[in-house]
Amino acid sequence: MNTSSIPISAASRGPRWAQLRQLARMSGRLTRWQPAALVTAVAAVLLAWPWDDDTSWRTGVWSLRAIAMLLTLGGVFALDDAAAEVVASSPTTLRARTMFRVWLTLAWAVPLWGVSLLVMAPWISAVWLVWSSLEFAALLAAGLSTAALAARRYGLSEPGTVASAAVTGGFLGIFALPGPLALFTLRSQDLVSAHVRWGLLLGLGVVVLWATSRDPSRGRRRRA
Repeated sequence: MNTSSIPISAASRGPRWAQLRQLARMSGRLTRWQPAALVTAVAAVLLAWPWDDDTSWRTGVWSLRAIAMLLTLGGVFALDDAAAEVVASSPTTLRARTMFRVWLTLAWAVPLWGVSLLVMAPWISAVWLVWSSLEFAALLAAGLSTAALAARRYGLSEPGTVASAAVTGGFLGIFALPGPLALFTLRSQDLVSAHVRWGLLLGLGVVVLWATSRDPSRGRRRRA
């Protein structure tokens, strides 16, 4: 029986906080955290790498970009839901389940990114810390929205593998973009236009993530 197609009445939802606490108690079993643990270890190695006084700021920028990519690859697996057939039958809505996993990802990735900025700050100007943070936010949003889209459209219970492959391909594909469309640039005259495109990618990722987390039963209830 497909329980995800059964409309959920307001009375059956129960207290929202109680549902979230239930998800929190199950998160260790339901969330694939191993990629995040591996990424944390690799990022720690990058940050602990000995820097000398002659280190170029360009090296620091590319190190931040590598860490942003790693954090994205570790974060997309948070939407893996091998126990979907168990959790989906609870009163917890699809959006609540998805956003809970997104918040778990942010609770891990954002502090680690903050530490990365602090470590790199002596070698990188403040404006580049801001630009790099925008790139990181856009990459993470794109990765999470890709995983959510794969889960919603194709019914994958473990979309992290597909999303990580897509993000890796997209990351490498960025280097093939011609100059007027370049996203990764170190030229000051191209910074604003490039990061406007990063901002658009961030906005698109947020919209797709929000749209794919919409409960399928809502449209049915409105037509009923």
